[in-house]
Amino acid sequence: MRNKIRVSLNFFLSEFECRCCGRVMLDSVLLKKLQKLRDAIGMPIYVISGYRCEKHNTTIKGAKKSQHLLGKAADIHARSYPLGNLLKEAEKIGFGGIGTYPKGGFLHLDVRKEKARWVK
Repeated sequence: MRNKIRVSLNFFLSEFECRCCGRVMLDSVLLKKLQKLRDAIGMPIYVISGYRCEKHNTTIKGAKKSQHLLGKAADIHARSYPLGNLLKEAEKIGFGGIGTYPKGGFLHLDVRKEKARWVK
């Protein structure tokens, strides 16, 4: 974690950096919506994956046109907050892409223009 810079009330830039190289890109709209989600649920949100460089995205078999490559996506969870309720709050906030990963217990959230929904 090289980027220990507070970027909002509850998030640090380091939470969004690539897990393999430490580089980071963070879309301001994504950050604002994540902070709004955090405020709505009243508990910490943990970023599992934020920005991904191409090498890391390929290694983990991410989508070729992943929003993570643009700094416009985050995979998140809130430890004791039910995934279904987190999904409902994310819908209210208006994330463009929302993917639900029940086995992993996390949501993919992104700020693409069009609406996309999926369950894995």
